[in-house]
Amino acid sequence: MKLATSLDIRLGAVVETLEWGPFGVKALTTDGRIFLADQAVIAVPLGVLKAGKIRFVPELPEAKQEALHRLGLTDAVKLFFLFDGPVFPPGIVELYVPGHSPDEWWSSAAGHGVNFEILTALATGPKARELLALPEEEALQSALQTLRQALGRPDLTPRRARLAHWQDDPYTLGAYSKASVGASQARRILAQPVGNRLFFAGEHTASNAWAATVHGAYASGRRAAQEILQARPFAYAGYRPRTLRPALPVGA
Repeated sequence: MKLATSLDIRLGAVVETLEWGPFGVKALTTDGRIFLADQAVIAVPLGVLKAGKIRFVPELPEAKQEALHRLGLTDAVKLFFLFDGPVFPPGIVELYVPGHSPDEWWSSAAGHGVNFEILTALATGPKARELLALPEEEALQSALQTLRQALGRPDLTPRRARLAHWQDDPYTLGAYSKASVGASQARRILAQPVGNRLFFAGEHTASNAWAATVHGAYASGRRAAQEILQARPFAYAGYRPRTLRPALPVGA
């Protein structure tokens, strides 16, 4: 048995049970290890929580379980294309192609001083499901044809291409959260600590304005860390709580 003031679980050791109570927190992993801590931050993706892949003993409060049930998951696909040289016209880093799939493209190499181009394309909702219904090579070719038509470059050919999604990944089981009908308060409820033992972070616990983003996840982690420090029975020397400000929105 390993004692820890925070859960220090290495990649490959998947937590399957979290016991919590006046004694603290005990995490049991699939490889038979046990980790003890005063408190724990639950920052796994929403899909993992919704699927019940982590068993809580005792169970989470009914309001939090209902919030997990109500909050939905977005279908999302990203496609990556590596080109040997610039693709967009000078000064252009994003491209929108309304009515096509995918309809959003941006340069992931712009501003990095490299002599190659990486374009990322995003499709969500029905458009993502259409691409996922195709074999990966067909989905990539379909997306590439959209780019060729939009730029008027029928011979545009990448050196490499790849499709990524998260619905079948056992560590995510979905992309990011979406507020379904009746779930306007779900993220706020999911963010609330339980018994001064369990604290929650992740984009699905960020405010509705910041959810489904990396900066929302980052801000939620800082919020959870502050909650833990404030819940400690003793004060850290020199620590003074301060108001946390979320990161600026993407593109701001």
